[in-house]
Amino acid sequence: MKFSEVIGQDKLKKQLIHGVTVGRIPHAQLFLGKVGNGTLPLALAYAQYVSCTDRQLEDSCGTCSSCSKYQSLVHPDLHFSFPFPSKAEVASEYLKEWRSALLSNPYLSYDEWMTLIEADNKQGNIPVKECRAIIRSLSLKPFESEYKVLLMWLPEYLGQEGNILLKIIEEPPQNTLFLLVGANADKIINTIISRTQPVRVPPIGLAELSKALVERFEIADSNANRIAQMSQGDFKIAISLIQETENPYFDQWRNWMGLCYTRKISEAVKWSDEMAAIGRESLKSFLLYGLEILRGVLVIGFDSSVSSWVGQERDFIEKFNNLQIPVPQLEIIVREIESAISNIERNGNAKMILTDLSFKVARNLKK
Repeated sequence: MKFSEVIGQDKLKKQLIHGVTVGRIPHAQLFLGKVGNGTLPLALAYAQYVSCTDRQLEDSCGTCSSCSKYQSLVHPDLHFSFPFPSKAEVASEYLKEWRSALLSNPYLSYDEWMTLIEADNKQGNIPVKECRAIIRSLSLKPFESEYKVLLMWLPEYLGQEGNILLKIIEEPPQNTLFLLVGANADKIINTIISRTQPVRVPPIGLAELSKALVERFEIADSNANRIAQMSQGDFKIAISLIQETENPYFDQWRNWMGLCYTRKISEAVKWSDEMAAIGRESLKSFLLYGLEILRGVLVIGFDSSVSSWVGQERDFIEKFNNLQIPVPQLEIIVREIESAISNIERNGNAKMILTDLSFKVARNLKK
């Protein structure tokens, strides 16, 4: 993958390219950020640039032998490790599926990957045998390129057995490059984090994301701008919102806030039951959308001119602001929604999480 294929992140791309140009290539780096920010495609583009035999000022050439193999993910010096269910012993058993998934969707999520390989609700992990396989493969010299690259996706799924890798990460064979791609630093063992150089990948710029949505999905500029705003620079959320371009999640959000404000708890419980059925990823997107609406309320309460919301969301935010809910209570609601998202990510019971959240939101939607 070339840097030009990664959405936005121009500042970070320049920093990575400059490091290679001046010969500063840390042997172990941790690309950290939300999946929708582009951590995985950015790490892939960086690996391809490092190995390119005809590097350009702003990107890999895309045509040399190394780039051609990287574009197909078949370069002999590019190794992958990723979470997989316990019915396999090492990641290479899923290498064919991994390459296919990554080529079709470089912004791949954990849930999408586990569904693709039919994990049957089994938890994916990176076990001891996989760690030992990594050590064996990296003990060999590079076949073609100057660097041998290991790209580990989601090191969060390394348990304490990941400590087996500490020595090779700290003292790797010559010209060995570790690229770890994670989404949650709190779930990565500290001994791994302490041995890597962080590369923090921020949300995609709204203008760059909007442009990408227009080019990739052929939607109107106005809709693309609106979706980019609602997704707050997260390409994965933007994709989920595109399916309902005219009114993504708005009616459900307005209905739920109305039930909580009027304290119609029995109806809120029924709403929770219905919403729990839409699926974990859709539910997370809905709650993330609601978070951005509430943050819009907080912003417009201080200075209405700085709010970039338009249309029905803007109208809702202004009316909500007129309720004059104290800021500390709004902040509590925001924290409770963030906690609910975290619990949903941990496979918590969605109906119970939403019902509990409804009670807490209703409690704080009064002055």
